[in-house]
Amino acid sequence: MLQFPSPPLRNPWIAATATMALLCAASSAQNFTMQVANPDPLGLGAFVPDMMQDVDLDLTGGIKGDFSCSLRTEGEYNSNFFLTDGDEEDEFSFQVTPTIRYTSDPEGGAAVTFSGYYNPTYRAYIDNSDLNDFDQNGYATLTIEGSKTLVSMYGKYAEVSGSDRLTGDFVDGTVFTGGIRAARQIAPRTSLFASWTGSISEYEDSTNVGAEIYTTSFGGLWQATERMQIGSSLRYVVRESDNIDTVDSWALLLEARYKLGERIWLSASLGPEFGNDSGVDGDETSVRLTGDITARYAINERLTWTTSLRSASVPAPNETNYLVNDISLNTALQRRFVRGWLSTGLEYNFSDYEDVGTVTTSRGDENNLSWFTSYRRMVFSERVGLDATLRYTVNNGLVDWDQWLVSMGVNVAF
Repeated sequence: MLQFPSPPLRNPWIAATATMALLCAASSAQNFTMQVANPDPLGLGAFVPDMMQDVDLDLTGGIKGDFSCSLRTEGEYNSNFFLTDGDEEDEFSFQVTPTIRYTSDPEGGAAVTFSGYYNPTYRAYIDNSDLNDFDQNGYATLTIEGSKTLVSMYGKYAEVSGSDRLTGDFVDGTVFTGGIRAARQIAPRTSLFASWTGSISEYEDSTNVGAEIYTTSFGGLWQATERMQIGSSLRYVVRESDNIDTVDSWALLLEARYKLGERIWLSASLGPEFGNDSGVDGDETSVRLTGDITARYAINERLTWTTSLRSASVPAPNETNYLVNDISLNTALQRRFVRGWLSTGLEYNFSDYEDVGTVTTSRGDENNLSWFTSYRRMVFSERVGLDATLRYTVNNGLVDWDQWLVSMGVNVAF
């Protein structure tokens, strides 16, 4: 096909549930501001498969393989609910999340496939009951696949409430992302791809300002060997916000894909990005390195290492004429067991505030480092999943703070 295929799912239901859980974790309120900069929130263009695709828990369910339902309840302890330096306020919260997922082609191989899910979440706080909220999340995708052409259209909507690390306060917000992706094999070893994505974020409060980001990309890949694909792409991004004038940028990226059996997967997209902005000294062009690197290494049948390095830029939600250039590094080691898995790793975010117009105050960088470990296990005839997560975060920037998060959840499949 157009590129190396991902390994088949051993069980569609549990892979979808695990993927949903990881998407919810990735869209936590602490990183709400940066979500609008993700042009592929569903991972439709991902070359490296998620490590959860290999978790085989022998879970069956759904109606004729098309529908699957689940219910999740979770309790969480937060040692620094409002992310403050001193006078920290801890908080206990509980949430309930039912999920309904549908796919028109559970077995795979159909020319046209539709899939989607919907999972509303109710959050209740013990000491801050005035912040109790009902969030809704969902997505829908339509994929058309031919012998040489693949087209995907998608939309994702997410409501998030919580303390954001960049705004420094409790926020209620929404992010909508929609787009289309297409790939075409034009020769036995050559394929072209193109995509367009629009992403919009909004804050319910009047202090912070949302953003609109539109991304267009076009490129090609040549299969140099059975294991390696190389190529290049051109990306154009427009960023808009009430806090800044329109900022656009061009990026010329070197693309590389490498796959060795089912053990090693590597995807890289790196290159210079040229941004046009007014700056504090008049019109100027900024140049920075952008792109992303994702890797997965199956050390053995039970031990897997994954890592990703990504860059993104968004208009600052609470600062005038600032662009936040964020670099995110995430690395984790997973140990599989017969009925579950244990994962531990590190996440680091470096956020550089770049002036793109006249500013009245100087804004420093933000450094955010987290250590996390998670454990999941299936019990009671493989219909109930138990999980626990421990995370410690330290932040240095406009406000220096640290935080412990401890959560325990139960998932029930129907």
